[in-house]
Amino acid sequence: MLASRLVMAPMTRMFSPKGIPGKNVAQYYSKRAENGIGLIITEGTAINHPAAVMSPDIPRFYGEEALNGWANVVNEVHQAGGKIIPQLWHVGAARKAGSEPNIDAPTVSPSGLTLRGQRNEKIKALTKEEVAEMIDAYAEAAANAKRIGFDGIELHGAHGYLIDQFFWELTNKRTDDYGGDLGERTKFAADIVRACRKEIGPDFPIVFRYSQWKGTDYQAKLAKNSNELEQLLTPLVEAGVDIF
Repeated sequence: MLASRLVMAPMTRMFSPKGIPGKNVAQYYSKRAENGIGLIITEGTAINHPAAVMSPDIPRFYGEEALNGWANVVNEVHQAGGKIIPQLWHVGAARKAGSEPNIDAPTVSPSGLTLRGQRNEKIKALTKEEVAEMIDAYAEAAANAKRIGFDGIELHGAHGYLIDQFFWELTNKRTDDYGGDLGERTKFAADIVRACRKEIGPDFPIVFRYSQWKGTDYQAKLAKNSNELEQLLTPLVEAGVDIF
């Protein structure tokens, strides 16, 4: 039960040096709960992959120190009467090669393409094995979210970030079972949801954020009509998404 019907949207802040959310982060979120926000969705947090994000100040969602910091955030929000879920994030090709915190890690995407669908030697196409490892990283984050006391998770599948890059025809030219038509391009996201659901059980909420537009193209459309929207969302519902 939420204390109110107000939900705080995720907003990237870059206030976690070395990826560790500190006391100021706990205070920031608990203050929102104290003032009537029923559900807080955190800023985007990096899953356990070296190229997940593009700043050392974006909070991590892996490693003991970062997870202990998040556990403190959860505790403070709960004491203030609120509920809180983390947004789990990988930016894919939106990351500039050479970005901190892992400057030597190659930027990755479904097909080695930029967000404008262009070839770029600095962007690496994920292999089938790397796709499986990425799915495991999301599932690991989901399990940790439940373990440290969060009230659910949100998967960031919008705005041209990695999951959305698998959805989008412009950035997904794969010829394996993670590419193809719109329904087939949902496989990566659906596999992530299934893997998360396996780790967290049937009663832990999964929220999925999706969008038509991208940071590089506000006119983009994944689904041009209701039938295509059904093709996009049905596999995610069947995999275990509770809220879009």
